[in-house]
Amino acid sequence: MSNLRGFKQKLSTVSRLWEEKEYDRALGEVESLLERWPGNAHLHILWASLVQLQETPKYDLDEVKKALQQAIELDKGSPAAAIELGQFFDNVEDDPHMASKIYAEGVAAARQLLIEGLIGQAKAFRQLDKSQCIRVVFEMLQCLLASRIYRDIEMIAKSGKKTKWVK
Repeated sequence: MSNLRGFKQKLSTVSRLWEEKEYDRALGEVESLLERWPGNAHLHILWASLVQLQETPKYDLDEVKKALQQAIELDKGSPAAAIELGQFFDNVEDDPHMASKIYAEGVAAARQLLIEGLIGQAKAFRQLDKSQCIRVVFEMLQCLLASRIYRDIEMIAKSGKKTKWVK
């Protein structure tokens, strides 16, 4: 089941089981996927989320944190794992300082993806000769790049220092 089609089918099964609140069965499917796809960050995030949803957990919360940290290591450019780990520190460990730092890392990664997507969209609009659309995209980019809050968030993520928002 190491082919992409089988992987997608299993993920579909996990989604269905999650919707049906069959968290133990969904967790079993994710664990099966992780055996064959251990380098997939999304599976580590799913695993951590499902462990927290179990009525009778088989794993402790430290293992959840390690799975989320592993997901970040596996996919450094993706904001999803950082946001999930931020929620973990905020809601489970009650550590708002660490949560805010990790959230900032997730926001910085999301911002970078948004910038790359907008630049790509502007290039495509240029090929289509849609100048009005290009202007709208550039206005969005300008707002994103000029916004002080995003620079401050990146500073928090990179330095880990306390700012007026992080005490």
